[in-house]
Amino acid sequence: AVVSTQSGDYGRDLSVCRLFSVSMENFVKFIKHTISKVSPEISLEKAREELLSECDRYFEENIYLAAQAITTTTVNRINDGDTILIYGRSQLILRILLAAKKEGRKFRVMVVDNRPDLRGVNACERLTEADIPCSYVYINSATYVMKDQITKVLLSADALLANGYVLGPVGTAMLALIAHKYNKPVIVCCETYKFSERVQTDSILFNELADPKDMLKTKTGAASPLSDDADHHNVNLVNLVYDATPPTLVSIVITEIAELPCSSAPVILRRDTERRC
Repeated sequence: AVVSTQSGDYGRDLSVCRLFSVSMENFVKFIKHTISKVSPEISLEKAREELLSECDRYFEENIYLAAQAITTTTVNRINDGDTILIYGRSQLILRILLAAKKEGRKFRVMVVDNRPDLRGVNACERLTEADIPCSYVYINSATYVMKDQITKVLLSADALLANGYVLGPVGTAMLALIAHKYNKPVIVCCETYKFSERVQTDSILFNELADPKDMLKTKTGAASPLSDDADHHNVNLVNLVYDATPPTLVSIVITEIAELPCSSAPVILRRDTERRC
């Protein structure tokens, strides 16, 4: 009872700091389920040891080993001569590309980036350090490079919803739509701990708002044209974190279990529910 109470207090404190992502929500569910199975007859110290052990197992199976399995599967889909488009920076996608390079695959990478975070800069640096040929463009140039230069699109996901929609960094849906227009395969890499029972068809029902002041930052440090109006009541800056990509725009989702269509998300969710029972 003490462990359950403390974990509930910690969860509330964390939710005040930041809105829980799908992966965080799933981990909290796992913690609560694990606590519910702890015998009330054992000591508090023993209960904590069991909980930490289960947490270590969760991380090992769902994050580390899952990333390894996804990397192995995805590398087999990278062919010599490919030009792969990635978006921003994803540790999983970088791991896949570095593993493919290590296996001797010869390919190029097109890093598409977007303001205000510009995370693709770091991705480009990591890839060039590994001697992987890279090009870097902003998202407004995606249509131009997609038409004739790209052979496949490799994206990460923050969540895969029960209705097959992919929740990813804002801009993901736009890239998937452009790729679909030019018949380029869109491969989404997503661990199953990011699967959610939530149903969503737009980016408004559920989202996270980042700091709107980030949108006013410029590379040179010069004042943004919006700076003078940022505090006015008729200007509302909205810095969304996620967008929702329809399953019709995704060719395949690669998980640690198998390569699946987006429509198979309920199967994985049902499997996880049965494992918890």
